Parts: sequence; C-alpha cells; structure tokens
Amino acid sequence: MIDADTKRDIEDLKRQLKVFEDEEAQLLKELEVCRARKKDIKDKLKILSNDEKYQQDMLTMVYQQRHGKPATPPSE
Repeated sequence: MIDADTKRDIEDLKRQLKVFEDEEAQLLKELEVCRARKKDIKDKLKILSNDEKYQQDMLTMVYQQRHGKPATPPSE
C-alpha cells in the first residue's frame, strides 16, 4: 500500500513531467518553424543567385553539416 507522502510525491512528479512534455512540444513546434523559415531563405537565395559558385557553396555547406568538418566535398 502506498502512503500519503508517496502518493503526493508521485502526483508532484506527474505534474513536473507534464510541464516538461508541454515545453518539449512547444520547442519542437518552434524548431519546425525555424526549419521552414531556413528552407524558405535558402530557396530565395537559390533563386536570386542561381550560379555555379552558389551551388558549390551550398554543396560544401551541406557536406560540412553532415560530416561536421570543414573539408571540401569530393569533386565530380
């Protein structure tokens, strides 16, 4: 049988968990908004500067993001 103090602790922990879950959901929404804005900006940049240097810079940036190092991607 669970005593009153333990029940109170359980309820307190459940409330804390709910607060963190709500905060996590909000942060995930904000992250999605940021990702969408980032994609829009990249699309606009691509349209405005549709040249070879821009495309190479984007490939380099993606390579660096995926591999975490400032290496030049393999040439074709």
